[in-house]
Amino acid sequence: MVQTPRLGLALLAAAQAQKHVTHNDALASLDGLVQASVLASDVATPPTTPNEGDAYLVPATPVAGSAFAGQALNLAFFINGAWRFMVPQSGWLVFVRATSSFAVFYGGVWHGLDDCARSFANLQRLGLGTSADSYNRFAVKANAGYFAALSTGEGGSGDFRLTLNKAQSGNTVSCLYQTNWSGRAETGLTGDDCWRVKVSSDGTLWQDVVVADPATGAVRIDRLISGRAQPRTQACLETDVPDGNKQALAINATGSAAVTGISFSRAGTQIGSVTLSANSVTYNTVSDYRLKKIIGIIEEPINRVRELQPLCYVFKDDPEQIYEGFLAHQVAEVVPEAVQGDKDATKPDGEPVYQQLDQTRLIPLLVAALQELVVRLDYLETHVDF
Repeated sequence: MVQTPRLGLALLAAAQAQKHVTHNDALASLDGLVQASVLASDVATPPTTPNEGDAYLVPATPVAGSAFAGQALNLAFFINGAWRFMVPQSGWLVFVRATSSFAVFYGGVWHGLDDCARSFANLQRLGLGTSADSYNRFAVKANAGYFAALSTGEGGSGDFRLTLNKAQSGNTVSCLYQTNWSGRAETGLTGDDCWRVKVSSDGTLWQDVVVADPATGAVRIDRLISGRAQPRTQACLETDVPDGNKQALAINATGSAAVTGISFSRAGTQIGSVTLSANSVTYNTVSDYRLKKIIGIIEEPINRVRELQPLCYVFKDDPEQIYEGFLAHQVAEVVPEAVQGDKDATKPDGEPVYQQLDQTRLIPLLVAALQELVVRLDYLETHVDF
């Protein structure tokens, strides 16, 4: 008997007698295969009184001696009072009513479609809620995402690590954060192997906020503001310190040897420091003779000291505390290097830029004046009879 190659349906022969038998047999097979639906896929022994049209996927180990014996993994359906079995071909799809799921046959075994979903590999694109394209080959449009570690009880380690890899150092691997499709922040390895945090106000011009160098472990922060959101100056470091026992900066030396708490440099050359010893703090400014060219002595120190005008004063916002000191613009006329800024200076918006005074700059002049007085005193002691 000639049969179809895929479903094994008998074909009618020319001048065949009783054609209806062959035709009805083919229809019976089609009734079980077209829009295939079975009651269950785990019944090893068929029911004793099946109903017409009942169908099952015979499990891998049917009970010996039953009607399913020797029919492992075949499609069984009860029609015209007898069980009919079909040998599945790769790609057959059947709906299993007991589990409300589909099963597909491939590799000699029936698989649930959820099993197929678990083993997807080498997909070229995947879009969830949106369309993926040739550049964004994985695209998701949703309101939330969730990742969780597989626990040891589930066969995992309890850890979770997301790995992002780039081909070479000069490439980029990063996370880009956007507002209305315009970049505002980016974190990752952008153009080198330093981990960066970058920000932008327009998505075009970017500036580094944090740069961590993998070679040295050093972290560069170009600007740091503590205690508030907005800067008040152009300083790289700003902090607000509330009232109480809080400290703006704390440096702790753990040993007894002297250490440099703060070092000040220009173009890589140290020009000053704050040194912590066992019981004291020293404020240092570079004064090495190799950096200096002597052009003379301090002239007329006593007369210049006379021009200084030490005063008692209070600050306007603290009228109860009396201080002794100087006014910066007056000192600038005598020791200009002791004063920073100009008298009555303002910013373009009219905000005052106050002068600053380094009173330690007065020490050389005072020492010179004292030495001149000592010379005069020595002369008087030699030439005057008291």
